Amino acid sequence: MTGRWQDSWTFRIVDQDSGASVSGVPVAVLDEGGRSAGVWVSDVDGTVRIPKHDRPRLRLRVGLHNDEVIELDARSLPDEPVPIVAPRGEEVAQPLPSHPIAVPEHGAGHLLRFARIGVLRQDADVTETAAADRARFVAPADDPGVIRYGVVFEIEQVWQSLGSRAGDLLYSVSLGPGEEVKVAVQDGRWRKKPDARERPLQIVAKMVAARLVGDGLDVTPLEPFVVPDLAGAAMDTVRFLDHRTVRATEALRHRPLGVTPLESERLGGTTVRTVRNMRPDGVLTYHFIEPVESYRVVVRTPRPRPAILVPFRLPNIATRDVVRRFGHALRRALLDRAFLPDIEQVLAADEPPAATERRLYAHIMAHLPYYSATIIAAGDPSERFFALAKLRDAEGRALSDVIENVVVGRVGNYVAFPLRALEFTTPEWRAALAADSVQRLRAFQESVVTLPV
Repeated sequence: MTGRWQDSWTFRIVDQDSGASVSGVPVAVLDEGGRSAGVWVSDVDGTVRIPKHDRPRLRLRVGLHNDEVIELDARSLPDEPVPIVAPRGEEVAQPLPSHPIAVPEHGAGHLLRFARIGVLRQDADVTETAAADRARFVAPADDPGVIRYGVVFEIEQVWQSLGSRAGDLLYSVSLGPGEEVKVAVQDGRWRKKPDARERPLQIVAKMVAARLVGDGLDVTPLEPFVVPDLAGAAMDTVRFLDHRTVRATEALRHRPLGVTPLESERLGGTTVRTVRNMRPDGVLTYHFIEPVESYRVVVRTPRPRPAILVPFRLPNIATRDVVRRFGHALRRALLDRAFLPDIEQVLAADEPPAATERRLYAHIMAHLPYYSATIIAAGDPSERFFALAKLRDAEGRALSDVIENVVVGRVGNYVAFPLRALEFTTPEWRAALAADSVQRLRAFQESVVTLPV
């Protein structure tokens, strides 16, 4: 007689020596990448029920996150309880809920906006100039005063929450009747400064963005690149953004998060939690589990638009007033991090040391076009408009008449703006952007990522 099909596998956690049932033992199911896909805890009978899935292998970690992983053939597992030996050191404990934490309802989603500048092969020196930022200097372009033209891909990325759940088991502590213990929780996943108020998705966007770009931009810029053809460039941009997003979320998960017994004075950057067993008899086990939230991330089809890359060379920016006004942008965009203490002194001290100011201002003047572009990008839009009104394109038109006063990126010594119409770009870009293949462009990518809560 065939029994009724069951939608879960049943395991019984037993003691290594006596074979008795052990309750309160956490059992984590791991996905193919080794990440936790849910945590269950054995009940008073030592029983754990794991929902079935269609993958050929079932990977379990019984105990703490440093215990060995057990890999089973899911196709051959019976419906009857399968005994699993508990790791040594596990105590009998009160059961936790035997199902993962989940929020089934999906939210409307959050929208992040990105932009990526592309140029033709003959303007590749512009992107090489941008790459040189990371080498602590800005390589001069062939003619740093010439306006360049390119394309800006405007991309929208939708983050839809799939709900919160339990991540990795961080620490367990068992207490006898009347016992209490203090533990220190150290969390370095988000920001080092406790007064930061940025939303998690904004932090992820900054991790994905181009490096050394500075703040104050209207969209989050990505690394510039050379465009072979617009259709291929759109697909490359979608894959690039998706790949950077997945890597950023994985980097956050790998940042330090730990729970340890508090044996001495509290260390800086830690939170102290006190746990007690108020029961008159029996052992009580506390499990500290990492809370995480999963997201469905969709990168939509990029929108290509004509763009213009404008060089700037501002006079008199190596002054105390300018550094203090744009200190946050300059600090983020510094070519040489050795000057970071100098900027901090100029920002904090009423009368900073003269030697410090001379050293910092000499560095700014040595890379004047680069820091001019940084200040223009982060500056006031009205002041930027008047600066653009003084510049002319090849046809003699004021740049304030042909561009939208919206900064979509900084490429080396250039600030990138979208053009108002195709007629204001070069004939080569007009032909490329007006092609039928660009009008019918469809490119998107979807992935599921996990963020710490």
